[in-house]
Amino acid sequence: MSVEGKGFFNNEAITFALPESWDLLAMAEPSTVPGAEDVAAAVKEAINNPIGMGKLDTLFPLENPKVAIIVDDQTRPTPAYQILMPLIEVLAGLGVKDEDIDIVMGRGTHNVADEPTIRQKIGDEAYERFRFTLHDPDDGAKLTYIGTTSRGNELYINSVVAAAGLVIAIGLSNPHYFAGYGGGPKIILPGVSRRETIAYNHHMIDKPNTMADILKGNPIWEDMLEAARIAKLAMKIDVVLNQDLAIYEVFAGEVEAAQAAAVETLKEVYGVPVPKMSDVTIASGFPLETDMIQSGKALLSADTITKKGGVVILISACSEGPGPMYYETLSERPAPETVIEWVGSGKASPTGGPMAARVREMLKTKKLIVVTDGVSPEQLADMEMIHAPTVGKALEIAAVDHPKAKVTILTAGGSTLPILPQ
Repeated sequence: MSVEGKGFFNNEAITFALPESWDLLAMAEPSTVPGAEDVAAAVKEAINNPIGMGKLDTLFPLENPKVAIIVDDQTRPTPAYQILMPLIEVLAGLGVKDEDIDIVMGRGTHNVADEPTIRQKIGDEAYERFRFTLHDPDDGAKLTYIGTTSRGNELYINSVVAAAGLVIAIGLSNPHYFAGYGGGPKIILPGVSRRETIAYNHHMIDKPNTMADILKGNPIWEDMLEAARIAKLAMKIDVVLNQDLAIYEVFAGEVEAAQAAAVETLKEVYGVPVPKMSDVTIASGFPLETDMIQSGKALLSADTITKKGGVVILISACSEGPGPMYYETLSERPAPETVIEWVGSGKASPTGGPMAARVREMLKTKKLIVVTDGVSPEQLADMEMIHAPTVGKALEIAAVDHPKAKVTILTAGGSTLPILPQ
């Protein structure tokens, strides 16, 4: 009798039947937690009781009345529209005027969002009521030098942010394959930084400790944190979402302290034990399905629990295709160390290059099958990956090499932290 597997495709729950000869080791699902009953109240409670810093009112009156609120972009499922207006209500109570507020979308080097996507992200009221800036990492006229980190990274950031008297940012806590965790200082670097600043930071991916679940001692994250402090990020608001993409908990405060608190809750929800290494790992890119770069976070989580010679099956809509310069990089089939060199020289994207380097390393020992309708079979073949139009077809392909596979399923691979026994 076959076992039913679960996952997500294009943000919709799916099921599939595993081959009868396969043995399911673990259905690695996040814990089921409720969404906040009153999100606005939860946001205000977090802002009014910040972690690791004094209350916002201690910063007032502002010497410079300009306030910049940074939000993450469309590659993250953060419901910024639910957070913005409660935040703005708090700021209004402190005397901040609408005309002094700028909303900035920190996209790093990700794809450019169109107006409907921006409206969906921040809400119609915020879009129409306040000035909005979509960050451009390549427009030198709209970037300002603010200092250099101790690792020699020259920080050029969005001029609207640099000119503000108060900077507050909104983001999402999630595992990150080289920065340890998302959220926290990433909203400044890479979020609102210039391309060269981002490339300098991401080029350190070949250094020790640049991996998921490591912050302290991770040079990429430490450079990001220093950048956020030089940029005078006064408050960071990070949320943890449940599997339905509803806000579970809200954390606000000093950037490092708020991130640390969010990470602890993230681990409680998305840290999932698995008994041992698997022959085949099936991972949904959800909730980061926009392109192969974002979905690659699920892929790399799967890689950590898959035996050499095994198969990873990635299920992801990839609605925006491979991602910036990702196909162009991987289709040349370079060595991982070559890709890292390309990140530094600009031949590979700061966004896609680090992921491409890690995937090239993975492909040395594992087969990758991708279930998607957002990337063509020909493109996947060029990148030394196998296309499958359905999960069923992917399982059929994998079963040829592994007729009696030990299998693990990461139902929400983009957020899951699979934990092997020590």
